[in-house]
Amino acid sequence: MHNRSSLAITRAVIFALTLREIKGRLNARRLGTFWILFEPIAHVIGMVLIITVIRGRTIPGFEVPVFLLTGIVPFILMKNICLKLMEAVSSNKALFSYRQIKPADALVARTLVECCLFVCVYVLIMGSVGFFAGYDVSIAHPLEWVVMLLVGVLLAFSIGVILCIAGEAVPELKTFFRLMFLPLYFISGVVYPLWALPDNVLPWISWNPFLHIVDSLRWAVFPHYPFTMGVNPYYPIKVTLVLFFIAVGMYRARRLQLVAV
Repeated sequence: MHNRSSLAITRAVIFALTLREIKGRLNARRLGTFWILFEPIAHVIGMVLIITVIRGRTIPGFEVPVFLLTGIVPFILMKNICLKLMEAVSSNKALFSYRQIKPADALVARTLVECCLFVCVYVLIMGSVGFFAGYDVSIAHPLEWVVMLLVGVLLAFSIGVILCIAGEAVPELKTFFRLMFLPLYFISGVVYPLWALPDNVLPWISWNPFLHIVDSLRWAVFPHYPFTMGVNPYYPIKVTLVLFFIAVGMYRARRLQLVAV
């Protein structure tokens, strides 16, 4: 009997878990696919109404829906990766009785699912905005956009692993971690241009790596996006590397406790 290599087993396990996660996401509630699409659309519609109708403002040089979409959808991706990974171990506890399945497989599978859903949502929404509303949804610097998006995914993965391990050790922390993303949403430059902020605010919120990622993604999308002093695409890369090694170290130290039923 031919024995498969450990890499082949890991690949097969991740593929099976990915299919299981996709099926679970789409069937978790009625109209599961609709709700996946509706979340970013609802954010954009709400913010467009607040900015253009209630406050009577525009963003000079940019179409408001496209500007918001280029920040909201990537942030939702990073937020979902963090929060879905936080629950990855507790949701798959029964599967760890099979020795081929490790917590790391569940973490990677959930990340892949969120990335696949993001691609579908982003292409569908931006395609619809471009086709039906006539907005320019092209990406001026596609390579830089992909690189910065991958940095965001790896950053969210690292944070998600840390939150997962901390949440498994102290379950009460999970509620705090979920609430943490509400202020992060507003201090990450998702719904407003950074150059419109007061000079004394940006130095404080620029400690947030998500802010640099969102603004760098917008720079890659728009051909004439203004440079904001204090925004540095290399900063989130450095933070990501540090958090990734911390996450790997924590996983290595707690891997046996994670599979304990």
